[in-house]
Amino acid sequence: MNLTPKKKLDIFIETHALARLEAMLGEVGFKGWSVFTGVEGSGLHGAWRQTGIVEGEARLVIAIGTEAACDAALLWLADYFKSYPGVVAVSDVGVMRGDRF
Repeated sequence: MNLTPKKKLDIFIETHALARLEAMLGEVGFKGWSVFTGVEGSGLHGAWRQTGIVEGEARLVIAIGTEAACDAALLWLADYFKSYPGVVAVSDVGVMRGDRF
């Protein structure tokens, strides 16, 4: 089985930033991504759970692409995270049908 090496970004970000994040991902070369709703977890400030009453929702965005696209996204995210909360993790992955990424 032949796998194509790619980079995977796992980006946890507030919902209000989703449109800007998705625009950036397209501009830097990602061909697609998936968005999931975050409902609970734990972090620096302890456990959290989204009740839907007051707080804004959080999203997990997963994008797989080239190293160049990943590097460009990380530059944008580093600047974004100076002012807004969020987390990003980068992984080396091997994908089938690499031409789709």
